[in-house]
Amino acid sequence: MEKDQPNIEKQDVKPSGYKVESVLLLTSNFWRDINFDIQSYTGVNSKIDVKPEGHETTPEGKFAVTLTLKYEATYNSEDICKAEITMIGVFEKFGEPPLPDDKFKAINAPAIIYPFIREHLHNTCLKAGIGNVLLPTINFKP
Repeated sequence: MEKDQPNIEKQDVKPSGYKVESVLLLTSNFWRDINFDIQSYTGVNSKIDVKPEGHETTPEGKFAVTLTLKYEATYNSEDICKAEITMIGVFEKFGEPPLPDDKFKAINAPAIIYPFIREHLHNTCLKAGIGNVLLPTINFKP
């Protein structure tokens, strides 16, 4: 015996949202103290500053967001290392997503780019002999 199936009309729903096209490294500046020996330091203090910047959307729906991270590590007020990293995310808007462009550029796009910056700094610090540098997660909501 077959069950009665409801009559469902197909709706012409167009997908909408934002697509990540690429995340690229723009600049990477790193410095470390030549005398730094990770074995002799405990209690290193880290400071980060993160600045996102959204760029204009083209008529084709493409736009970019840059994210710059400034990182400083100190021990007893002596600089151990500094880094400034800027990455750019290229995105494409399709359809009419429920999230406005300005909110995506300020919150979602930086949250997509930030893990790439974290990974880049982590690997750079390992190669510089500084050890395991793990940046905290960031909530980009105001």
